[in-house]
Order: sequence, then structure tokens, then C-alpha cells
Amino acid sequence: MTSALLTEDSDILRWLHAERGARGLARIELSASLKHEGTLHDDTLIFTAPDGALTFGSLPEAPRAQVRERMQRYHASAPGLGDIGLSIVCEAEGPPRIRWRDEARRQQDAKEQARAEAHFDARPYGRALAQRVAELLDAGADLSIVLDPREGVSRALWRSADGTYAQGLRYIQGDSQAKQTFASREAFMRWLAEQSDESLAKAEHPDDPRMWGLGTFNRTYFARKTGRRS
Repeated sequence: MTSALLTEDSDILRWLHAERGARGLARIELSASLKHEGTLHDDTLIFTAPDGALTFGSLPEAPRAQVRERMQRYHASAPGLGDIGLSIVCEAEGPPRIRWRDEARRQQDAKEQARAEAHFDARPYGRALAQRVAELLDAGADLSIVLDPREGVSRALWRSADGTYAQGLRYIQGDSQAKQTFASREAFMRWLAEQSDESLAKAEHPDDPRMWGLGTFNRTYFARKTGRRS
């Protein structure tokens, strides 16, 4: 779809090439955006002189209307694209570089970057650590990590009065929302022993690397609370 919207033979590309040549520029770049459901259009021209000096301008009305029309067509080509961005770079040598950007692609790029940068310890915690954590819960210890200080929400582990164990959310008002419950101490220990920094980091948002490890328990936290490394 994007390749059909703009090619080297498009009027806007020919205009940019002609403008670069007429001004004796080393490079001309068009940066355009279409926001607010395709209703607000903006564009900037960046001129690079042979000595590297930069100046700025905007498109004349005719090429500006052409760019806006193509961006609106791109926006209408698929649902959920959000804000649209377009960059065209024309230099003295080589073909022009055309790059379309949309919110869906930006979100995907951010996820891929977060995935590449994510590094978590995959070693299971083991029974010894799980037992020490269970002992803390039995003693009434507060095992929680703040998720949203404005809303007063924390991720927590706790032991209820009926002898069951749980992991979930705790609110500043004192309420708790269990995400997972364990009928016995043994069941809780077995679950925690099988977990790792990696499994807990990804549990809530397995498909969104940007959220991995945000407000999750890890080996360092448990070592600090129990006073022992594992």
C-alpha cells in the first residue's frame, strides 16, 4: 500500500528533487505528520547545504495538498493506524528514501526494542527460597511492591486468616484482589519454587515486552526480605 502511494515518479518527489537542485543543496528532507484521526496535517522541510548548514521551510500549497491527500489515503487504508508520519529524504546521490510511520508500527517497534533489551534470570527459585518466603508470610510479613503510587496499588503475596495463600493486588484502603490462590502452604511453596525472575516478569503481560518486570517480584527482592541469597 505505501509503495503505491509514493514513488520516484510522484509529483511530490519530482518537486523535492527539483527544489534540491535549484537551491544547490546536498540534501532536502520532508517531515510530515497527520494527527487527530486524520484531521490535523503539518509538514516541515529541512534544507542541508553542502557545508552542512541547516535551514527550514514548509511546502507550497500545491505539493502540501498532494502530501496531505496521500497521508489521508494511508490513514484510511486500515483501522487503528493512529497518527501518521512521513519522511522523504532526497540527496544529490542515490534514490530517495521514503519512510511511513503509524502508531501501530511505532508500538510494534517499541515492543521489539523492549524484547531485545529484556534480560531476566531464568533460574527457578527452588524450594529453600520458597520455604523462607512462606515463613515470612506465616509471620505476617508485608511482601509487596508498589505498582501505582497515585492509586495506591501494590503487587503482593499474603497469607489469609483461613490459612490459604495468595498472590495478587493490594490497595491502600486495605482491600486485596487475589490473582491466584493456594489452598495450602505446600501448594504455595511448590508454585513459588518453580518460578523465576523471568516467569514473574512476564506473567501479567506475556505479549508486551514493554511491561515485563515492572513492579514484579524477583530474586533480589526475596533476598533482601529473607536476609539470605539463594
